[in-house]
Amino acid sequence: MNQLSNQFKLSTEKGTLDQAINVNILPCKIDPASVADFSGSNAFAVKLVDVAGSGIIVDKATAITDSILGFVVYSTKTNSPVAGDYIRVASTQSVMFMEASAAIARGADLEINLTGDKVATQATGTSIGTALDKVAADGDLVRVLIKTL
Repeated sequence: MNQLSNQFKLSTEKGTLDQAINVNILPCKIDPASVADFSGSNAFAVKLVDVAGSGIIVDKATAITDSILGFVVYSTKTNSPVAGDYIRVASTQSVMFMEASAAIARGADLEINLTGDKVATQATGTSIGTALDKVAADGDLVRVLIKTL
């Protein structure tokens, strides 16, 4: 959804934060050597990358069993970061709107679903948080209490 300059507040979007205080927002840099496709993505999972350089360097998660650092926060400036860009990453105890890949029960443990950067009820992947809302179907937004690393 497009944000309009004369809106009183932002519309709820995938990757926007909920709750008044989200203290674990980390400034990170996407690995300049990354070949991942970030186009049109919000709330995608990132993992730490073991490369030389200062700051926190991350790349897009590639497996549901990756150790997840956090999720990229929605930006009104761009929704298509590229390798080498700086991004904001929501980590543990932040609450973010994410897209569900199927129905989810309130309170369910969640894992990432790499297809479409969505979340699903945890089965075999790394737990990334807890669903704060009940979700009826694929594509619905769900507030997630993030619990990573």
